[in-house]
Amino acid sequence: MPWICLAFLLLSALAWASPTPGRVYALVVGINNYRSYPDIPPLPSLSYAESDARKFAKALGGVTRLRLLLDDEATKNALEAELRDLARRLGPADVLVVYYAGHGLPNSEGQASLIPSDARTTDEETWLPLERVQAIVRQYSADQGRLMLILDACFSGQSQAGSRSFTPPGDYQLAQAPQVEEQNVLLASSSETQPSWEDDELGGGVFTAFLLEAMSGKGDANNDGYVTLQEAFVYLAGRVEGYSRQKGKSQTPRLYGPGHAFRLVQNPAVVTRNRLGNLLRLGQIHGDAFDALMGWLEAPSLPEDFRLYLEGALGEPGFVLLARSGAIPKVPPNPQQDKRLVRIGGLRLKALIRRDQFWPLAQMISAGKAPKDVSDYLAGRLSEKRFVQRVWAGAIVGVPR
Repeated sequence: MPWICLAFLLLSALAWASPTPGRVYALVVGINNYRSYPDIPPLPSLSYAESDARKFAKALGGVTRLRLLLDDEATKNALEAELRDLARRLGPADVLVVYYAGHGLPNSEGQASLIPSDARTTDEETWLPLERVQAIVRQYSADQGRLMLILDACFSGQSQAGSRSFTPPGDYQLAQAPQVEEQNVLLASSSETQPSWEDDELGGGVFTAFLLEAMSGKGDANNDGYVTLQEAFVYLAGRVEGYSRQKGKSQTPRLYGPGHAFRLVQNPAVVTRNRLGNLLRLGQIHGDAFDALMGWLEAPSLPEDFRLYLEGALGEPGFVLLARSGAIPKVPPNPQQDKRLVRIGGLRLKALIRRDQFWPLAQMISAGKAPKDVSDYLAGRLSEKRFVQRVWAGAIVGVPR
């Protein structure tokens, strides 16, 4: 699944699909462990809700403000306080994303409710119904904000091992289909009567695993550079159902509201293609290098320097110099590049020197101020082995050991 790694590397954008998309805010919640109380049946611990929340938060990237609450941080008071704070910031074109991975329950009115980490299973006043979530956003955004709810939870009220469902003590109402206000949208991991499963093979919730895959770019059905919530739903729904069926289980994701009107993430494949295409257009890299870099995008993992460039941890000038010098595996050096830099790039290619050692060596050569050891190596008077030994020994002034 090569594009999954890219989804965690690239800055993504999520916005209301308007000619001028607004800002995006996000509240991401994952609860594995719930507070226990004497004489009250405890909520079963989950295995992957926290890690699912972390992965989702990382996949979003690039939002104006993101709050991540995990386990005991995700109390009811904390959740409501974050909702109020983020809602106050929303303008007419802005979107608040709420992702929740954890337990859910139907309250006495059959309303789907999130279960904060400090909730009491016998006291639904400590729960957080979806209607309450929407009301907070509506009130504190002065009716301006739009809400995208993405829930990997179960509201069936039926305990099943390996799922995010739980049977509350005493009588309870069967869950009703969620009521979503017209300006909002909800993507739910299962129908109101089904469990939502965790899976050891996937290392997370089944729903979130395929959601992240859709967000990686595979969900961009029309290849316009964005994955809308509708496209993500279309991509993941059948896969979640099919995977669950193979395990002898059932899980059917549901979408409530205008998913086509919400952009979820930028397609990282398109973003990367455009970035590399721009380098080619400006003559920063040549055609063979462009083709080789595009080929890497189909691989399960990327070379370190290329990965850091896509992450934003390596600037464009530095990446271009490495690429032109042949320092990136399978990427041919630029035919016009100084052959001395290509030799130094070859050392980086073979991991004989680090990136922070490559920079000063390249700078010395470009400035025509290479010290004797560097000049001797480039002239063939000093072997590669001995030159590298001197680099690592800190014997070349200006080059870290």
